[in-house]
Amino acid sequence: MSIWDDEAFEKFCNQADFDMNHPEVKEIGSRIWSFIHELAGFIGREDSLFKNFVLPSGSFYEDLKSERPDEFDFMICLKDLSQPGVCRKKEIPLRPVRDPGYVDVQVTSEAHQHRWRRYISRQGNLKPDTLLKEFQQLIKKALTKMKPAEDDKLKWNIHGTDVQLRKIPVTMTLTWNGKKYRNFEIDIDLTLCIKMPGWPDASDIEKRVKRNDPRYEVIHKVMSEGHHLVASTIGESGKKRPCWRLSFSAAEGIILKEICKDPNLIHRKTLKVLKVLRKKNEDDLCLLERSDGGEYSPFHQSYIMITWALSSYVLKTMFLQEWFENPEDSKWRKDQIRKRARGILQRVEESVSRKDIRSFWIPDYKLFNFRARNATQIGRASSKLLSIRLSLAEPEKETSEDESPESHISRLFGRVKLR
Repeated sequence: MSIWDDEAFEKFCNQADFDMNHPEVKEIGSRIWSFIHELAGFIGREDSLFKNFVLPSGSFYEDLKSERPDEFDFMICLKDLSQPGVCRKKEIPLRPVRDPGYVDVQVTSEAHQHRWRRYISRQGNLKPDTLLKEFQQLIKKALTKMKPAEDDKLKWNIHGTDVQLRKIPVTMTLTWNGKKYRNFEIDIDLTLCIKMPGWPDASDIEKRVKRNDPRYEVIHKVMSEGHHLVASTIGESGKKRPCWRLSFSAAEGIILKEICKDPNLIHRKTLKVLKVLRKKNEDDLCLLERSDGGEYSPFHQSYIMITWALSSYVLKTMFLQEWFENPEDSKWRKDQIRKRARGILQRVEESVSRKDIRSFWIPDYKLFNFRARNATQIGRASSKLLSIRLSLAEPEKETSEDESPESHISRLFGRVKLR
């Protein structure tokens, strides 16, 4: 794969740098926010156990959205269970591969145990799958009662909006009818969670920064905010095993806001460019997991294509690692964007080749636990990662006259539709 010339790369960077300040984008963000608060309020009134508070999360609220405002993520925190001292984490027993990112949760208060008895197993664990199914039903009911006004640009079908329970979030799709964005589908992901005080013992982040370190203040700020446990229908093997998964979304929102606060530096732009490249090459960045549990064989046909293993969250994780090891502003100037992007891609590439994709916050927490899963083929993804990384090398001063930036970018990645 050829190296991008400066003009083509600059054009692509500018296109990937989505305009969050466009009036209609702001209008969409504001309307989605009010819609979610109305929805969350209805859920809490319908079932007092599900009284909650809402936390925005994901790329839109981190100002890292690329391309268009087509997806919004929210954490719906259960108030009753988020009170200090009500819940405790417990290691999942009898696991072939230990992973501190996945835990059971037990209710320690007797009064709360009585209130939540429907959702507590015989082993004393909160049942995330039962909670998620009830959460899904409450959302469905809310959408039939919340009728959009005639002049509301945000629409949903009150007679049957498709509300799906995925592996972790409950999802729905709404439609926006504006001027720039007409008949525009917006995906909403709602993650049910519990806010936990303090910081996980398994994390080593505090040991990695000393008091005189420039990163010390922001790291300790995020640690003081605590962490979250999100309800999941699957465990570390990717198979059905309801449990609770550690989440650092709130912490990441704080740290990313701090890192990206200087508009003259390229932290935000670097990550946006990589997210667009990942999405454009999603099919080639997939992993193939053997479906029958056998050893990997190039001649075996029964594989499951996993496109989410190298998700935008993995990119964000590697971005945080790149920043952590290169915190100086001088390394994030405009002329460093290719180098930083290559550094992040190399971290992803090396993690895939080692079959060891780790959390930024907890080293033993695997974002994709290869050891717990069936045999997984990585060659396709590794090859594509290398190809993209090499294409971001610094170009030579002179380029061929018969090779225009337009044809160059088109040949490398096809026509990128950015709206």
